[in-house]
Amino acid sequence: MLDIELLNDIELILKILSYQIENKNVFAMKEIDEILHVLGNRTRRRMLTELATGEGFVNELVKRLDDHPQSIIRHLEVLKKHNLIVGKKRQGSGRGRPRLYYTLFPDLAELIREPGEKSTKLNNAHLCSPFPRLNTIKKRLEDRISHSEQRKLIFEVEIIREEHEMAVKVCNEILENIKKKVKKIPID
Repeated sequence: MLDIELLNDIELILKILSYQIENKNVFAMKEIDEILHVLGNRTRRRMLTELATGEGFVNELVKRLDDHPQSIIRHLEVLKKHNLIVGKKRQGSGRGRPRLYYTLFPDLAELIREPGEKSTKLNNAHLCSPFPRLNTIKKRLEDRISHSEQRKLIFEVEIIREEHEMAVKVCNEILENIKKKVKKIPID
């Protein structure tokens, strides 16, 4: 009889493999073999499960997974290379330099999360959506902040704006392609 942990690992592997195939990140047997190799590592599977409940930076993941920082960094790079996670620098809650936060793509996080399990560990700024972060920045501007802090916020908002403009361009291209295809469909 298989134990629960093994069944959970198998279920996780199947979910991620189906996600990769559905999102066209996996095209051939070679890519399937690579994903299976990536998911063959227990630490990476645990990392994906942790990130499904919320984003984290390296030191948080070291504590949550009780592992060595260099090991966590290597595993994050592998997961990033295979389009399972995304990392983005942003200012943390305290002072200091920006941190690199990692998270799963929202639809993958929902797929992995247990039914009824909420995303409790997410900070205000989920990386795949800049709008909550903009609201946080707006609230920060109501407080007195230093000149250097203002410059950091300006820089961050400019990056978000550039990403947004790029996303709008891509959306417009997609819409144009869809409109062209719709015109070609014969109406009975």
